[in-house]
Amino acid sequence: MERKMMLLIAGALLVVGCANNTKETGDKENTILADSIAMEKVGTDVKEVTVGLSASFVDINNRVTTLDSLRGKVVVMNFWATWCPPCIREMPSLNTLFLDFKSNKDIVFMAIDVDEDIKGASKFMAKNKFDLPLYTLHGPLPSELETSSIPMTVILDKRGEVAVQHTGMVDFGNPNIKDGLLKLIAE
Repeated sequence: MERKMMLLIAGALLVVGCANNTKETGDKENTILADSIAMEKVGTDVKEVTVGLSASFVDINNRVTTLDSLRGKVVVMNFWATWCPPCIREMPSLNTLFLDFKSNKDIVFMAIDVDEDIKGASKFMAKNKFDLPLYTLHGPLPSELETSSIPMTVILDKRGEVAVQHTGMVDFGNPNIKDGLLKLIAE
């Protein structure tokens, strides 16, 4: 059952990304792939369950949050940058998903700026009227979460185990994602 849920969430993800060390150029139509392409990759971006990830993040108020402190909650981490077009394109649907779950105490959303420029990222969020909780890294990422491409979305279950890890743009408006998160919350 849990494997089916992970496949459902992974199947809802849209595959497009930025290399972390380059800036993408080009128009929207040439950089977005259709949902049908992502559906062909169902299950290919689900990693084996990882136990005991240890990482810490800092928010705009210099408060440190650790993954250990979030055990017991579903955690949606989105690694992004202000210069990454696919990151920017997925942000409205991620923000809407966050707002749908905002009052639910069993799920936490983290928009993690990989450039570690939280002030610049905060200005971007304010300008675009996004409400997502903003973080930067506060130490190294575990090797299981390292990537050279963004955006990257990682969803942890309540045990702190990786349920889904996906590199590339996501259509967070896909109802399968919301349904998958609700199932993780219910576990």
